[in-house]
Amino acid sequence: MSMIGNQPSYGKYYTLDAIVTDGSTAYSLLKDTVAQTNLQAEQLIVSVNGAIQAPGSSFTVSGGTITFAEALTVSDSVDFITVIGEAHNVATVSDGAVSASKLGSDVAVTNTPVRINSNTIDTNFTVGANQNALVAGPIDINAEIIVQGTFTVV
Repeated sequence: MSMIGNQPSYGKYYTLDAIVTDGSTAYSLLKDTVAQTNLQAEQLIVSVNGAIQAPGSSFTVSGGTITFAEALTVSDSVDFITVIGEAHNVATVSDGAVSASKLGSDVAVTNTPVRINSNTIDTNFTVGANQNALVAGPIDINAEIIVQGTFTVV
């Protein structure tokens, strides 16, 4: 993809399957024949007869269906529908993606992942048989700690 400026380092951009017009206003949005139901009109670039369409006024999206403001005749051509990103409710951070420099100052000291402890354990917990736990003191323990593995106080 040619562009001016830096290439995006992440994102999901793809073109949907071709739509064959038949005089209707509503058409299914498919990618590799699979319905795309999590899209919004504002994230689509839609070209009909060589003209980019305005989301919200020229077309709307609901579920897996795009609905055009006017019926598309059999002689009309949907040139392409490109999806720019995807809508979702919860973002998931990739494993290993958080570095020490991304942590807040109350968690990280300089460039090392040093945790500042509150000097008090107020919540009961268990260190499992296959687990190791470490706490840096001085520390007040006001809760029950069950140690089946290793618990070290430094």
